[in-house]
Amino acid sequence: MKFAFATTFDSRDIGNWSGTPYNMAHGFTQQGIEVEHIGDLKRHLSPNFKLKQVWKKIACGQRESPRFNVFAAKKYSQQLAEKLKKTNADAIISPLINPIAYLDCKQPLVLWTDALYASLLGFYPGFSSHSASSIEQGNIITKECLSRCKLAIFSSDWAARTAIEIYGASKEKIKVVPFGANIQCNHTAEDIQDLLKLRSPKTLKLLFIGKHWDRKGGDIVFNVTKALHAAGQSVELNFVGCHPPKDVEIPAYIKCHGFISKRTPEGVNKMIRLLQESHFLFVPSRAECFGIVFAEANAFGLPCLTSYVGGISTAVKDNINGMTFGLDASTEVYCHYIMYMMQQYDNYEKLALSSFHEYETRLNWKTATNSVIQLIQQVE
Repeated sequence: MKFAFATTFDSRDIGNWSGTPYNMAHGFTQQGIEVEHIGDLKRHLSPNFKLKQVWKKIACGQRESPRFNVFAAKKYSQQLAEKLKKTNADAIISPLINPIAYLDCKQPLVLWTDALYASLLGFYPGFSSHSASSIEQGNIITKECLSRCKLAIFSSDWAARTAIEIYGASKEKIKVVPFGANIQCNHTAEDIQDLLKLRSPKTLKLLFIGKHWDRKGGDIVFNVTKALHAAGQSVELNFVGCHPPKDVEIPAYIKCHGFISKRTPEGVNKMIRLLQESHFLFVPSRAECFGIVFAEANAFGLPCLTSYVGGISTAVKDNINGMTFGLDASTEVYCHYIMYMMQQYDNYEKLALSSFHEYETRLNWKTATNSVIQLIQQVE
């Protein structure tokens, strides 16, 4: 089989969208699928768009989004249609709505993504100020895309429900296939047993990975770490991705690494070392569509502490590969769970092994892409 993999950007660049399209396409290739990358599409907007955008910002304090724009989506689809004339692909797959929203093609059209527009409104901070025009167009584009797709596959049950309950998509075309880890890993259960020997039951090591302090719950992580230290727990926090606000006190047992790039061998090796040595990945997000970082942590037998919000509950299962907490969970609730697991270290080690099993059987791109291939083969 041959798939055309459609994006607006270059999906062969691992730096785009945290490497998800790159690893998704690579997963298909590893399954013996020939993948043709079709991307680098140009964004075209109507002549008066900029004027409207400025006026909306000044007059209403609202954002006219170029991303959720019918004119731009149609232009993307036109460019894609032209490029598809030169391919003999058996199916068109995209992790994005925009390039395929208005695409009419003879091949089955497949969307595989983590969220739809309506589920992001009022959820992600960047969507809080969208204009009424952008909201209308975002929903129109989404409906157009879902109507054209033979399959609409989502990384979580949360996103799939949005397609059915808000956009009225047919249940028959809606499927759930979790994303995999955007990191190369060939661990075995025996390897994880060896990694557990590197983790001291005396000094707790927490790991935070996230680019957004507020949305990813950086303040919660800091407060819990400080409370654990105050309670007498030997603790170390490695904080990766973003820098805390300037007014936040950073004690010696919290190490802020900033952004670590996966584009360099040095960055990859540093991330691997942190994942190997930590006891928990601690990312209590306030908004999250899925959280590939949880799959990456599980690849190293690293259980996850996070929030029960958005699509996270598909990625992280309580007492299987981590624990989810309510958005209103107190510092004490987090501390009680963490200290209990450190005191009952046999239970922690069982959770770590179970976390790796989730990665090995469910949260990897080999399993994910194989599931999608089977779904596409069933399309009439």
